[in-house]
Amino acid sequence: MKFGDFSPPSIPSLDQQREALQKGQGRAMQWASNQCLADELLLAACLQDQRFDAQSEDLRGEWLWRLIGATGAIERFRSPILHALHEMADEHGALQICELARRYAMNGDVRFRKRLYEIVETKPFPDCPTLGEEEIIELDGEQAFLFAARVRGERLATREWEWDDENLVHHAVERFGEDRISPMLADSADAGIKRFYRNWREQVKRTSEGVKTHRDRMRSYSVDDIIMAAHGHDSCYWFRGWGMQADETALNSVLTSLWEENEPIVITRLLRVFSNRSLPKFDTRLMGLCQHNDKDVRHLAFKALAQNANEAIRTFGLQQLTSGATGSVISLFVKNFEKGDEKRILEAMSLPEDPCELHGLLMSVINVLEANPAADCCSLAVTVYGSTPCQNCRFYAARLLHRQNVAPEWLIEECRFDADENCRQLFEGLAGG
Repeated sequence: MKFGDFSPPSIPSLDQQREALQKGQGRAMQWASNQCLADELLLAACLQDQRFDAQSEDLRGEWLWRLIGATGAIERFRSPILHALHEMADEHGALQICELARRYAMNGDVRFRKRLYEIVETKPFPDCPTLGEEEIIELDGEQAFLFAARVRGERLATREWEWDDENLVHHAVERFGEDRISPMLADSADAGIKRFYRNWREQVKRTSEGVKTHRDRMRSYSVDDIIMAAHGHDSCYWFRGWGMQADETALNSVLTSLWEENEPIVITRLLRVFSNRSLPKFDTRLMGLCQHNDKDVRHLAFKALAQNANEAIRTFGLQQLTSGATGSVISLFVKNFEKGDEKRILEAMSLPEDPCELHGLLMSVINVLEANPAADCCSLAVTVYGSTPCQNCRFYAARLLHRQNVAPEWLIEECRFDADENCRQLFEGLAGG
């Protein structure tokens, strides 16, 4: 592909507005401030979580609230957001709507505050029991924390302590301090709060007594355990961790089994041992597995191959680029990069329409640039910044440009308004001036 223009247009189309809102790009705020952001698109972004990766990207309620304010839509959106707070369709969208509800409650609308307390008490999504808790604590402090603790304590009469119970304590400790939280819970006369406190202290005691560390668990498995598991029904995702801790003798034993194996699923499992660990001694047979008939074998073989530095790997990677740059092929240059490969990678790239494939491709580009600071990141990082669906990868691309002092002015300016806080802070003191 050729390097393109990724700067924001002054008069955006509806598709461009929709894309900026989905990605969380700062240009959406620029358009909002210039009254060029359509109400219907902004409201849709408020009512439905549009993040690419809800597990790793921060919620956007605060960012969306700023957009609502910039467009003057606080009153226009009040009723539909309140309605959505009562008729929540999914937990991810509900988390975002609760953030917006907190803002309306802070502005004095008691309906939003009342509904947030109802959500904390009724817990409408079993898989998201934390819903609304942080919001009411931000609104009402210690009183709200005790309310949430009582609700959870009552439920602990019929269930075990879970990780999200700890999440409530963690948030309260961050806000009020443990020296305040402990007596607050211990001195309460409420039965639910007392039960919550007892369960918390028991969990703290169990944790302090120590559990076997991940490293110890991995080291407890023998090579025979690995080979047996590879031929069994286990998913074997833990093989990666085992490989990171294993010594060279054990790794060589696994490799011997790998080269003798013909069953694709077993090959895939054994390759996982080397998905984050270089081979004790490089073997070109690994490149042969990258061209295996089975796609899972190919995927894990590329992943294992990318952990190694060898001239043969770079030659293989350059050959593969002639057929097009995939995320797997680009990953081979993380440890086998030479000056000038930036241009070769860009020319071989073709941006896929599928968001997950696109993310994988561009994340590999970021990994290559991060691992090779001498690489000229200008064209590739701007391409990632403008094309990725992932908020985190956009920040990584902007950070690369910042480090090399090659970020274009339009990018510096729009980063000030990005949905990602790290992106907003990256160019502080440089933009707008």
